[in-house]
Amino acid sequence: MAYGFSSTNLSRSMKSSVACVTGRPRSWAISLRGGAVYFGQLATRTLKISLEEYSAALARVPDAEVYPKLPESGERLAVFRDEQPLAGNLYLKRPRLVEYEEYKEQDCVEIIPGLLHEEARNLEAVSRHPHPGVIGYHGCRVRRGFITGLVLDRHPTDLKHHVQEEGKQPLDKAAFRGALESALAHLHNIGLAHNDVNPANILISETGMPVLIDFDSCRPVGQKLLHSRGTPGWTDESDSWDTSEVRHDTFAVEKIRVWLDEQPKVVGPTL
Repeated sequence: MAYGFSSTNLSRSMKSSVACVTGRPRSWAISLRGGAVYFGQLATRTLKISLEEYSAALARVPDAEVYPKLPESGERLAVFRDEQPLAGNLYLKRPRLVEYEEYKEQDCVEIIPGLLHEEARNLEAVSRHPHPGVIGYHGCRVRRGFITGLVLDRHPTDLKHHVQEEGKQPLDKAAFRGALESALAHLHNIGLAHNDVNPANILISETGMPVLIDFDSCRPVGQKLLHSRGTPGWTDESDSWDTSEVRHDTFAVEKIRVWLDEQPKVVGPTL
């Protein structure tokens, strides 16, 4: 059933949503503030699609296809008691919808809620042992009995964009690397490896220090990795990357050291 947006409401909803354009020929998923997800597809070129056509093409996606259920017994996950909108110092991480169409076609859409559930578990474990170099976690946002997002501390930008944008404060590379290694050593000391360290998964705090995010690949050392296995270009191609290993993180840190030395806008002591 299509979702009956008016042009005004659709425009407002798209501005306040996570919207992804994916697939063939033109398709998109929209997550509204209440957590409801809608998916649409049209053969028309994007620039020629009107808001009315967007509205008519949208259909509600079942919550279970994109969100994990909040466990009712056994496993306990912290629930964030909130009123919308979130405070400005908080960020809501929603499930990745960009692969929704592909996973739907391949009959494996359960990967999407599975990754969010796994990250919630990992953040629960990490939050019991806080560290300034690991993202602050405040619990799950729950709607209709489903986990619709993870409430995290908000930081200005990530390392990838920090080194590309004009006017950013230069990093002290020696201090930065030391802080990154400290955060990873903290994870390793509690028996975990991150397994997906790359510039897009490192936020920059207001003091110019690294903050690790994206814990859907994080696992106890030696445990089998499932759907999320690092980011191409930041993994050792000679490693199968089948299990969670400390060496995955140390390899990535060295890649980041070399990469940072190649960034002309990042100045400071050599790493």
